[in-house]
Amino acid sequence: MTPPVIPLPYIGRNLLFLEEVLDELEARGIDCPLLFRASEADKLARLLEHGTDRAGYPGERPWTDGPDQGRPIRHEDVIFATTADEIRRGEREPERSTSLKKFAVIARPLFVAHDARCFVKLCDRQYEYRDPARKPAALLALFPVTRVEPIQGWFSEEAGLAYRALVRSIRGGAMVEVGSWKGLSTAYVGRLAARGGVVLHCVDAWEGSSDDYEARYRAMLAAEDVPGVFKANMEALGIRPIVHRLASTDAAARFAEASLDLVFLDASHDAAAVLADIEAWWPRLKPGAILAGHDHNEEHAGVMEAVARFAARAGRAVEVGGGSVWWTRR
Repeated sequence: MTPPVIPLPYIGRNLLFLEEVLDELEARGIDCPLLFRASEADKLARLLEHGTDRAGYPGERPWTDGPDQGRPIRHEDVIFATTADEIRRGEREPERSTSLKKFAVIARPLFVAHDARCFVKLCDRQYEYRDPARKPAALLALFPVTRVEPIQGWFSEEAGLAYRALVRSIRGGAMVEVGSWKGLSTAYVGRLAARGGVVLHCVDAWEGSSDDYEARYRAMLAAEDVPGVFKANMEALGIRPIVHRLASTDAAARFAEASLDLVFLDASHDAAAVLADIEAWWPRLKPGAILAGHDHNEEHAGVMEAVARFAARAGRAVEVGGGSVWWTRR
């Protein structure tokens, strides 16, 4: 069977790219142990024909690592690969190489997913085909990478993955992101929401803020068409949100009560504005739906104050996870 070729955008956020790859594989019912390898786009035809991008590298070499040290191994029968967990761990260790970190030195990357059951581990990140004659059987999917310019914003990978986890927990319905700026946070969830049948609404007035960042935002808005950049970024990523260019509380009034499955707040960070946003959007949530937001940390004391005041009044427990993402349920 010919493996699927699945183009994917890449904004330089490795863990986001990995999650998108895993989503695509899951959508195709691929749930076996996985190995990932970084290759070059010009080797796509070679991979489809031979099952490996190392075809045409003749000769043997004595193995120098691990228990197989000294055994002759054919160059083309060994691959450098990492598992999803090894990639996640490697992102936290600057000196540790992973398949995705190799994107930095590949002009036109191609990401390759293999069935790990078809390999024997020789040593760390080095694997040998169990049956070199059946290399195509090990190939699960190929991901040609389209580089997209990195999106400017203040959303860490940790926050992005925490946000994705919240969106992944809902199926169907609708969600609202308040405060999208140029779309960095949206990039983490837009494709995931679409895959889950969730209608994504993005709310941003693109007029500055009422917190300590007001002057900074105003300067950036004066220097650049930020709403235009947001639109271009979404188009490049294939994300099609419904955009409401309104203040948060004005936009909330346009949604019916108990109509939303998730609202994510990341607009102004002063306590008054955050509390006003919470109070405006809370009634729009269905029973059991999620209210969440960003920057629940000491650097943004206004967010913490507003969330605490609301939680005490509403009698709701608030959880805080990676990247200072907070959430509670209606």
